[in-house]
Amino acid sequence: MKLNLLIVEDSQPFLNQWDEKLQFYKVGDNPIYSIEHKSVTNLSEAKQLLENTKFDAAVIDIRLDEDGEQTAHGNDILKNLSENSLTVCAVYTGEPGTEIVAEHQKDFVQVFKKGDGDGIEKVLDWLDAKAGMISAIRTMQNSFNKSMAEAFTKSIWPRWSYWLNEVSEQEFAEKALTRHMATHLHASFLNEVSAVHPEEHYFIPPLQERLDTGDIVRIEEEYFILITPRCDLAREQNPTFQLVKLVSTQEKWNELHDLQVNGANRKARETADKDLRKLINHGDRSPKLHFLPQIKLNDNEILGPFHAQFNFMKCMEATTENRAELSERRIATLSNEFVPSLVERLGAYFSRIGTPDYSHPE
Repeated sequence: MKLNLLIVEDSQPFLNQWDEKLQFYKVGDNPIYSIEHKSVTNLSEAKQLLENTKFDAAVIDIRLDEDGEQTAHGNDILKNLSENSLTVCAVYTGEPGTEIVAEHQKDFVQVFKKGDGDGIEKVLDWLDAKAGMISAIRTMQNSFNKSMAEAFTKSIWPRWSYWLNEVSEQEFAEKALTRHMATHLHASFLNEVSAVHPEEHYFIPPLQERLDTGDIVRIEEEYFILITPRCDLAREQNPTFQLVKLVSTQEKWNELHDLQVNGANRKARETADKDLRKLINHGDRSPKLHFLPQIKLNDNEILGPFHAQFNFMKCMEATTENRAELSERRIATLSNEFVPSLVERLGAYFSRIGTPDYSHPE
């Protein structure tokens, strides 16, 4: 797999070391990447290069010499990459602790001590370990580019005059086009499959700063999903918040998965498989339950799966304090594709009226 690597380093001896180590990597046993690298020594060179070139990975020194002055411009380059690209970054610095790395960046950024005898090898080993992530990023970007080109040529370009019918509407049209393209991409990718990955069900952390329908909140060690209509939440005109209780089925889930794999006999494994399907199918089509997959907050904290129990609801007055508290307690948001199913089944549950049992006269 080809790897486009950016090296940000102002020391010529270290640049020479990189050239040497990359040559050794190339002729080593079964190298994972075919590495093509470019080097820059300061912020202005980096900015100019990044305007025209995309990199899969970057190695960045924090302290850079700019006109005879030592700066921390490596942090500016790191920020540029994190905000404008999907580049995996290694910080290679003689002063660990000078780097500025946000919490959400830590899967993409690793800090290494410059000057360690095998420091460059450690960076290359780390990049080898990130091969799966880098490959997934590249596949995703290629899929985006291909689908965008198809959508633009087939749908948008033939109707271009409708998008830009007045010069004064240029900015509005550009933002509308961005939303429309995102919708095209989502629909085209979803139409390619009949099943989705569990991670697709959630935005973690929540996508919006304000409360939204489908927000999942933790209240006193219990979990609830917010079902107040989105329009009310956006206008902040709702007098109350409505939340449906989420009941964890994790113990049963794990037990059935264990039986499915390690059951004493074939019948036990088949029964476990059927029971798992019932659990996933909203508790065997129970009108009062709605299945939600596990929420993997991190490697050490996995919640659920859950059944949303429509017959257990919680209402809160929509005070400023409660709005702020709910916002603070959000852990995830059900993604847009899955909110309609939840709301539809909730509405069906409350619209039931029931009829007396039929008794046929003899």
